[in-house]
Order: sequence, then C-alpha cells, then structure tokens
Amino acid sequence: MKYKRVIGVLLVLLGLLIYPTEAFASEETLPSGIKDSEIGKVIEDYIEANKDTTAAVSIAVFRGEETIHKTAYGHANIENGLKADDETVYEWGSISKLLTWISVMQLWEEGKIDLEADVKEYLPENFFTKLKHDEPITMINLMNHNAGFEDTVFQLCAEDESSVLSLEEVLKITEPYQVYKSGEVVSYSNWSTALAGYIVERISGQPFYEYVQEHIFKPLEMNDTGLEPAYSDNLWVKSKLLENEGYTYDLRPMKDGLFLVNLYPAGSTAGTLGDIVKLAKALVPDSVGSKKLFKNEETLAEILSPSLKYPGTEVDYVNHGFWSHEYNVQALGHGGNTNMYSSYLLFDPVSSVGTVVLTNQASEFTYNYGIAPMIFGKMGAMAAEERRNKTSEIQGLYYNGRTILNGIGKLYTVLNIQPYINDDNGNLNSSIPGILKRQGRQIAPNTFAVTMESGPLVMNSIERYSNINGIKRLSSPYGQSIVADKDVWALAIGMVLLIIAVLWSVLVLLSNLIRFIIKKVKKGVSRYDSFKKYEIILSISILLIVVDIALVASKMMSLVPRSSLIINIITAIILAMAPIGYA
Repeated sequence: MKYKRVIGVLLVLLGLLIYPTEAFASEETLPSGIKDSEIGKVIEDYIEANKDTTAAVSIAVFRGEETIHKTAYGHANIENGLKADDETVYEWGSISKLLTWISVMQLWEEGKIDLEADVKEYLPENFFTKLKHDEPITMINLMNHNAGFEDTVFQLCAEDESSVLSLEEVLKITEPYQVYKSGEVVSYSNWSTALAGYIVERISGQPFYEYVQEHIFKPLEMNDTGLEPAYSDNLWVKSKLLENEGYTYDLRPMKDGLFLVNLYPAGSTAGTLGDIVKLAKALVPDSVGSKKLFKNEETLAEILSPSLKYPGTEVDYVNHGFWSHEYNVQALGHGGNTNMYSSYLLFDPVSSVGTVVLTNQASEFTYNYGIAPMIFGKMGAMAAEERRNKTSEIQGLYYNGRTILNGIGKLYTVLNIQPYINDDNGNLNSSIPGILKRQGRQIAPNTFAVTMESGPLVMNSIERYSNINGIKRLSSPYGQSIVADKDVWALAIGMVLLIIAVLWSVLVLLSNLIRFIIKKVKKGVSRYDSFKKYEIILSISILLIVVDIALVASKMMSLVPRSSLIINIITAIILAMAPIGYA
C-alpha cells in the first residue's frame, strides 16, 4: 500500500512538470492585461492616491456572473459621518437611458415596435409641432440621437415634488425644434430618450416606471432601485437619497434632496451598486440575467450590434442606444451625470468583463474616466495605426451639435463654440488659454486621442474627423462637433462685438471715474455735457445686460423652468430702452 502511494505522488508531480501551463491557465487576465486577482489592489491603491478629493465612490468589476472586485469608499454625507457601504444609493443619471432602450427592444421582440417605422405611428395625432423636415423619425433615430432635435435645458427638472409633470405633459412643454434632418447629425438628446419612454408607455399601457419595475427590475431582483421622478416606486431608495449629500470635485458641499427629473426615462434612476451590477451582468451575452430580460438571445445580439457607424468608416458608433468606447477592446455602455452624482457602466461583450462606477460628486472625472483603462486597457489602442493624415483641412471654428439654434437658447450655442487649430504635426489643439486645455493626438488617419484638462479635471476621449458632402465634423461618444455655418459665424461675430462693447464700456466708466477723482482732488466742479451723460448711461446699460445674460446662462445650466426667465427678459428690455429713453 505504501508503495502504491509513492507511485501516486510521483505521477502527480510528473503531471505538473509535463503540463506546467495548465496550473496557471485558470488565472484570468482583464483586457487591460491586469490579472483578475490583482485588479482589486490596483483599484484600492488608486482610491488611496485620490482619497483627499473623494467623497463617496462605489466600484465593481465583474467577469460574466462573477464579481471580481467590489468596494465602497468614503462618505455619502461627510458632515453627518454617513459612510458609503453596500446600501448607499446613487443617482444613475443618463445610465437610465439604457433602461429605455432595453424596454424598447423587449417590445420589439414581441413584435409591438418596428424600429424603422415613423414614430408618429405610436404617438397621438399632431403630437409634433416643431418639425422642420419631412423625413420620418424612427426609433433607430431616437436610439442613435440623430432625430435632429436641438437640446432641451429648461424644465428638464421639476422644482419640487408637487410640480413633477406627467411624461406626456413635459414632452409637450419642452418640445424642441428640429434643426437637422433625421439621420444627419448626432446630437445627444434627453428629449428623444424621454419620447421613446413615452412610446413604451403608450404601447404597454403602463406608466414607464411601472413597465421598467415589472419587466426589468423585478426579473433581475433589483429591489433597491427606483425610477419614478420622486421615487414613489421605491420609498426606501427615496429615504436613502435624502440622507446623502452631493459634492463638487474638490469636496465642497452642493446640496441634498432629489433631482426630480421631469424627462425621467432620460436620467431619473437611483439605486445601489449591487443592483446596477445585476443589470450590467444581464447585458452580457448568454448570461443568466439576459435570459430573464429577453425571450431570445437574438434580441440581445441585436441590441449589441451597431445601429450607427462613424461617418465614412465601418467602426461602431452607437449600438442601439449603447455608446461604443474604444480601448484595447470595444466596451459598450453609458455614463451619467446629475447635479450631485456621476456614474459609468461599461462592459466588453466578448470577454464578458465589465465595470460600474458610482460617485456622489458632480462631473466627477477621477473614477468615471480613470477606472475604465484599468479594466479595458489604453483608450484608442484598438484603433491605433502607423499612418497619419494632414490636419490642415480640419482646422476651423466648430460648434457642438448638441445645441440650441432658436430664441434665447442661442447663447447655449455661443458657449459651445470651439476653434480647432492644426499644430503642423498631424495633431489638433482646441484650447482656451487659462480655462481649458484640449489637445488631440492623431493615432490613426483622421482619428484622435483627445485629452481635455480644466484645472485638476482630466477627461480622455476618441474623436474621428469626416468630411462627407462638404460637411466637416468631429465625432465622439455622445455627439458631434460641426464646422460653423453662416448662422453660427453670425453668433460668433455678435459675441466678439459684445466683448468689444464691454471693453469700451469699462474704459468709458474708468475714464470718467478718474476724471471725477481728479476734479475732486483739485476741488473743481465736475460738469458733464449731455453726450457724456448718455455715454455713461449706455456703458452702465451694456454692462448690466451682460450680467443679465450671465444670469440666463446660469439658469440654463441649472435646468430651471423657462418661466424663471421672465424677470431677465423684462430687465433686458428696460436696460435696452434706458439709453434710448435718455436720448
């Protein structure tokens, strides 16, 4: 018996010597090259290095059904000492849009929605009142954010729970003008996503949040997630949110309370890390969760297939509402921002690896843009080539396709104008000295790895240049920048003239102030003729109008109701009439 045991041990040792690689084959490696077993330490070290500017962050990394690493760090409410843990609730922001597209594809699977049909078929008669073009708008256009609508900023959110509107009401009140032909420009649109959610309501016969609770949250056992604007569908989620506080990137408290998104299919969801990870895992092909969401695996395969490619290429741009991100591998997903929270969900359908990042800091970049490369590798690596193109053709003045080209919202367009300058080395620069450093390094023909820095904030993205039918544009996840046309140039020139008028006004007031002081010192009598008085009144009016414009811009960014602008409009009229009245 002893002899047989010795033989057995020797055979085992011989097997290890003959097949040494087999012993290590089970050590999985992430697309970034980091081993699964090491990613936890890499993330924890990263958090430690950035802890001085971190409020709360919850991060998960998964492969298929297995969660490789999960952590919660910091405080959901620093002042109250409320630590982040498994029960911390975060707002998802625009990750919520994925629920809309999943809902749409569930109804598509049942034959209740045709993705290529005109969406008018699913809406009340004469629902649209601001369409400019005759081309039909399809569900695919809504998914691709290229239905042609300008942006919606006013009344995106409600002031309090009592002023939350129904989805139909808010869509009618906030309906934007169609400024592009459908399919022409990718212009990120909260309104388009909310419209798709409303179509889900009409087809299913349920409020959108009830549909999502029944067909997504319940099957995936996402019991700690809510969607209704005031979270009436999950009061526990509401109570947890009210415990939290939001912070800036440098930990200044912002506010507490609820975001109250009127266009809620576009960004109202809130829940725990554990719940959103369940959703992310369900989006991986052949997963347990995918079988709970869809009757056929072909439906998920359709979702993950490209619905739009970058102009002039065969590269995925949008995959039925999921934005394509290029690292060492392609990662699909969506980011999100609210007034107090930032988030990101990304996954690689091939390796089944994914990650979710949730923070309680607005416009948070450290984790939302810093974690993904640890998982998926260097941004742009899969697109990199040796060849380069000259960039002299690209340079010029561009504006963000996500803009407003009508009414007082034109100011929104002016604020998003960017000059792109060729640096003669095949790269682009669109920086604003002292405010924004934005550089694009060409990594393949007409493809740029763009780094944007504003103070301590750093964000990386990929942009692709195209010139199709004379329309120059730079395309990146979440939208396109388009070369300025005559209307945008007129706005830019108007802004330059306004700056000149401001400088003139300041000089006039300073010169008159200096003259007044000199007269007082010499004990002379200050006399002003009628023209000088008019000049002073005009200068003061110009400066006050600029202050009024700045207040309007601030309100636009705060997503307040359009009615709040009435006082600004009245003020502007009075200030414009004052010099005329004196004359």
